[in-house]
Amino acid sequence: MARNNAMNLRLNSFASFDDAMDMCELLARETGEKYTVMSDSQLGFTAKKIGSNISSLNKVNSDAGLKNHEFRQAWRGFVSNYLQILVGVLLLINPYRVMSLVFSLLDIENIPTWFNLKAIGELLGVGGLLLILYGLRFIYSFFSEKLYIDDDGIILKKGIIAQSQVQIRFGDIKTIGVQQGVLDRLLGIGAVHLDSAGTNGTVDIEFKNIIDPVSMRRDIQRMIDDYIRYHG
Repeated sequence: MARNNAMNLRLNSFASFDDAMDMCELLARETGEKYTVMSDSQLGFTAKKIGSNISSLNKVNSDAGLKNHEFRQAWRGFVSNYLQILVGVLLLINPYRVMSLVFSLLDIENIPTWFNLKAIGELLGVGGLLLILYGLRFIYSFFSEKLYIDDDGIILKKGIIAQSQVQIRFGDIKTIGVQQGVLDRLLGIGAVHLDSAGTNGTVDIEFKNIIDPVSMRRDIQRMIDDYIRYHG
């Protein structure tokens, strides 16, 4: 006789123990794995593969580790700034050596008499100082931007004294994108883009220089699926 008990196949949730037991027997025949009946969050029963509890627990703990945690840009993502500072230091300390190197690269042997080496050297020294200051801007970028994940969604905070925040709830995230250049892939970093449902493709949150952005995208997608499962 057919049962009238309600079940939700999308959530693998069954209203009765017998239905869940039948599913365990079916899965065991089809996959060759052993399954058992467990209670679920829907106040029903579900079929769970024996031995999968540890991996599921690790996955839950991994997601819990991301929540209520702040993420900052990786220091390795500011390589271009480091190079700017290095060039600036060389220009500031010994601009004439830099000029000599440039003349050698350009194969210039005779310097025109009108070329004022002292004035050009002083100008390069000033340029080196400005280049150092420009390269140091990464310090502000590191401390002024942070990504925060809570139980409801993702928040991008900008600023040190005056701050602005952008928040997207898990249920409103439409797409998750990852952008990595050649150097980013070598360094294991990249940018994560989050689009919300009401912005017509406009990037609501963009966080650069994050370590292992592909894993971050996968973890965020899993949190979105869990949020929709329990709140949808």
